[in-house]
Amino acid sequence: MNIRSASLMALCLCAASQTYAQDGSSCGNAIRLVSPSFLNVDTTAATNWMTVFGPLPSPSNDIVYTFTLPAGVTPTGSITPTAANYPFALYLVPGCSDLGAQPVPIGATATVGRAIDVTDAGVTGGNTYYLAVTGTAAGGPGANGTVSIDINITTPVTLQSFTVD
Repeated sequence: MNIRSASLMALCLCAASQTYAQDGSSCGNAIRLVSPSFLNVDTTAATNWMTVFGPLPSPSNDIVYTFTLPAGVTPTGSITPTAANYPFALYLVPGCSDLGAQPVPIGATATVGRAIDVTDAGVTGGNTYYLAVTGTAAGGPGANGTVSIDINITTPVTLQSFTVD
C-alpha cells in the first residue's frame, strides 16, 4: 500500500467515526467519559428527553455521558463544573432510561466550583454510571447553554507482579 492510499484510508476512517459519533441524546448514545478530561457541553441544540431525576423535574435539554470503572476498584476524584452561561445542573445517576424518568441522583451540583465527589456518591467499580448535563428545574425549559466540566476520576493501581534478577 502506498502512502497516498494509506492517507486516504485514514481520512475515510476518521470521517466514518465522526458520522457515527455518540451525541448524548439517549442512553444508547451516551458519550463515553474518560478521565482526566475537560468537557465543554452545549445543551442548546439537544432535546429534553430526560424529564425527571427521581422526584426532581427536568424541563430543559439534556446531554448524557457514561462511564464504567474496572470491577473491584474504589475510585476517588471529582466531577467539577468550572464555568457556565446558564443555570445548569449535573446529575450523577446509577442507571439510565430512554423513557424520560431517571433514577434518583447519587450526586448532583448546580454551582460552578462545587464538585460531585465520586467517593461520597458511592461510585464503585464494575457498575455503569451516567452524568446528565441539563438545566435547573427553576430555570424552566429555557435553561440551556454551555457548561465546562473538569473530569478527574482516578482508580488505585495495584502491583500485579514483582521480580528481581
